[in-house]
Amino acid sequence: MTKIYTMYNNKGGVSKTTTLFNLGVYLSQQGKRVLLADCDPQCNMTELFMASYPDADDPDKELPGTSIFQALLPRFKGEMGSIDPNKVDLIESAIYSNLFLFKGDLEFSLAETYFGTAWNQAITENIHEKNTYVSFYRLLQSIGEMHSFDYILCDVGPSTGSITRMVVLASDGIFLPLVPDRFCNQAVKLLGKIVYDWISRHKQISESLIPFSINSFPGNPVFLGAILQNYKVHNNARVKESYIKWQDKITSNIKEYLLSSTGINPAQTLNPDSPYLASIRDVSPLAPVAQMFGRAIFDIQQEHTKEASTTGKMYYGSVWDPWVEKMNEYRAEIAKIASVINE
Repeated sequence: MTKIYTMYNNKGGVSKTTTLFNLGVYLSQQGKRVLLADCDPQCNMTELFMASYPDADDPDKELPGTSIFQALLPRFKGEMGSIDPNKVDLIESAIYSNLFLFKGDLEFSLAETYFGTAWNQAITENIHEKNTYVSFYRLLQSIGEMHSFDYILCDVGPSTGSITRMVVLASDGIFLPLVPDRFCNQAVKLLGKIVYDWISRHKQISESLIPFSINSFPGNPVFLGAILQNYKVHNNARVKESYIKWQDKITSNIKEYLLSSTGINPAQTLNPDSPYLASIRDVSPLAPVAQMFGRAIFDIQQEHTKEASTTGKMYYGSVWDPWVEKMNEYRAEIAKIASVINE
């Protein structure tokens, strides 16, 4: 069965989209079939994925493929019980084999209302809302089965709204990307209780589906681990002391709040005393260049450095070598994240 994963933090600006895209590329290069599902109405994953296509920035050129909202709309309107995966056109990567996109669009924000209504009314005898409640999970699994995807990686926004809730509940596991600062520390204190409440409500809804012969879904994602993002180091490659202090606070709060009895169950592979899977330091200016070409940060080509050069010339020698070093370091950290779900 296809495994579904997401990176979620109710605090924004923690490189969810970038890290998820790079994880998808890495897994595809290991021979896994991967679908990136853009479940964030901001559509940043779609923008990044499509950047490798010719004429990607042409505003008059319509993107190929079916969006998630387009696929779900017939169910939202009650026109069908479930979505036929044969009617969903996915987008194949222009540069990476085994990597596909289930694109997003701005109208997906309207799904907040549809999913929100289903969340509130699925526990009643309303058959329409019960079918809407299970529709997202059913859709992803049917697409995964039809295309033999190993993984579906879902990109979500930092909200606690109904779209994010539905994606998290549909997932087998959650990664927590964060930066070591006060704001992420506060988010960690809240995240466990938020997801716990979602899981508890899902159990109630699932029980209400049984008399109507509607199959529910597990709705019990495990916590796979945290990913430190964008931390900075001194010139001597020591991590800044302020980051270490916030990291220690966050580690303590992950154990106390996130992995508590009213939090999220940890994956069997997770060590609660050391919950960090990877530490990704600041990779500017690599990230903006990678975004220009829709490539993984660890897969920037030397010719692409023209875009970072003030002279418009390609980097060589002692200027290019640090880029290679950073790319190799970044790839190694992404590999650590991938190893958790490849076991």
